[in-house]
Amino acid sequence: MKLYLEQLDNHLGNIKRAAEAETDPHRSKILWNYVHHGAFETGKDWERIFDPEMIIDNPQYQIRDGNEVLRLDGTEDVKGFYKGLIDENLLFIDEGNHELFVNDNGLAEFATEIEIKTGQRILDEEDLDAWYYQDVEIDNPDATYVLKNRHAIFWPYTEDERLIGENIFQIAPTEIVKPDPEEVPTIAEVKDLVEKYYPENIDGDTPYAAD
Repeated sequence: MKLYLEQLDNHLGNIKRAAEAETDPHRSKILWNYVHHGAFETGKDWERIFDPEMIIDNPQYQIRDGNEVLRLDGTEDVKGFYKGLIDENLLFIDEGNHELFVNDNGLAEFATEIEIKTGQRILDEEDLDAWYYQDVEIDNPDATYVLKNRHAIFWPYTEDERLIGENIFQIAPTEIVKPDPEEVPTIAEVKDLVEKYYPENIDGDTPYAAD
C-alpha cells in the first residue's frame, strides 16, 4: 500500500478501534460519527455528512491559521466550503503523532493534515509570507508537493451525538516536501480505501449502519 494511503488507513482505523473499545454508548457514538465523517470527507461524499442524525441544522465552523480565521455560519456556508474542496486531493492522516480524546461534550484531537498540490497551485493560492510557511521554496511549478499542517481540533456534540461544529487551529508551521511520486495516491485510490469506513461497510457495531 502507498505510504499516504497507509497513513490514512491507520488514522481512520485508530478512530474506529477507539469507537469499538469505548464502553460509554454516548462517547462511542461520537467516535463513530467522527470516523464516518472523516471517511465521507476524504472520499468526496461530503453530502452524506449532512444526514440529520449526524449534524445539527445550523453547524458552526471556525478554522484558524495564524491570525486568519475562517468562520462558517450554518449549513449553506459549510456546504459551500466542501464544494470548494471537491477538486482537492486532500488527506487527513496520522503520522505517528495522532492523539484523540473524547468526553461527554465532544472530542479533541492533535493530528496532521496532508494536502497534495502542484507547485504552481501553491504559488497561485498560498500566502507564502505567512508565519506558518517558514522559508518555503517552490522550485518547480510542475512538481508535486505535500503540505503538512499540524492541527489541534475540538468538535462539540449534542446530547444525541450530532455534530455542532468544528474548531480547528494550526499549531505548528507548515512543512512542504516533495514526496516520492510512487507514494502519491489518486483520488480514486483514496475513495476506494475510505469506503470501508462508511457505515454500510463497517465490520463492527456502528449505530449508523442502517442509515
